[in-house]
Amino acid sequence: MVLTPRTLRYLFATAFIGVLGLVCCTQADARSPFWRPRPAPPPYTFSLEDEQGNSLPTFPKDGRTFLLGEPGLRYNIRACNPTPERVEAVISVDGRDAISGRPGDYVNERGYVVPAYGCTLIEGFRRSSEEVAAFRFTNPEDSYSSRMGSPQNVGVIGVAFFPERARPPAPVVCRRVPRPARLPYDSYRDQESDRRAPAQSQPLKRSAPVPTAPGAASDGRANPAARSRSEAGGSASDDLGGSGSVNNLGTQFGETRDSAVSSVSFERASATHPALLLTLRYDDADGLLSRGIDLSAYGYGRYGRRIDDEPQAFPVSRFAQPPP
Repeated sequence: MVLTPRTLRYLFATAFIGVLGLVCCTQADARSPFWRPRPAPPPYTFSLEDEQGNSLPTFPKDGRTFLLGEPGLRYNIRACNPTPERVEAVISVDGRDAISGRPGDYVNERGYVVPAYGCTLIEGFRRSSEEVAAFRFTNPEDSYSSRMGSPQNVGVIGVAFFPERARPPAPVVCRRVPRPARLPYDSYRDQESDRRAPAQSQPLKRSAPVPTAPGAASDGRANPAARSRSEAGGSASDDLGGSGSVNNLGTQFGETRDSAVSSVSFERASATHPALLLTLRYDDADGLLSRGIDLSAYGYGRYGRRIDDEPQAFPVSRFAQPPP
């Protein structure tokens, strides 16, 4: 085939268009060599429950989560860990650490160890290893945080989760078993019979049982139920309380209740950076309605009144009643 100038121009144009399309497609799919997919947040969670174990209702609003509370209601905090490793949960209520009562500081304060695939119930401000002061909703002036001098943090609960540092597996050491010296068959048999004779004449001794600590299983491993109520090191931060927004509810340093825990060792994977930090703000019906949260599904109308408490034009009364 004879390549004329026209044919050469056609082949050159076709090749140029093909190369240009390949470059465009490559540039469209190209990514920076430093690009890395953002890992999903850990699946740790916490919730507030009433005395019967029912979760209190929450509402999302402007990227935050709000909870509906009522004055006088006692609540518990349930921290859950759906992962195969233990995790430490540091609790802050109204900007106060739930264990020490000091201002929240998840770097230096202790927390509760949540077992793998389990949950831990925190029932109040810890007074000792045997008792807590119950969490109970109250007016902000009577809250524990206000009485301790930090009213600006009333109305918020935070939980900082710290995974445990991975423990290296124990090394496996293989020891060689020494072989007996090569002896004639009869001599070796005589030595074996002489060696076994004294051992067979002695009575067998039973090994003494190994004592186990309280809260441990019979095989020496820690009891998961005891571990789920135990403590380790951690806490929550001061800035969980926001900028001092006005709330109608706080958390009271309530009555004393039995809640036993024990101390266990726990080493954080990171001593200063929690894997997940969750916050929850709470208020009564008036406070949530003022923020534009719809509570009609829970029987609340305008101004925080319950719908069944609205004025009735014809109350169920047949005759006029005298005033008190």
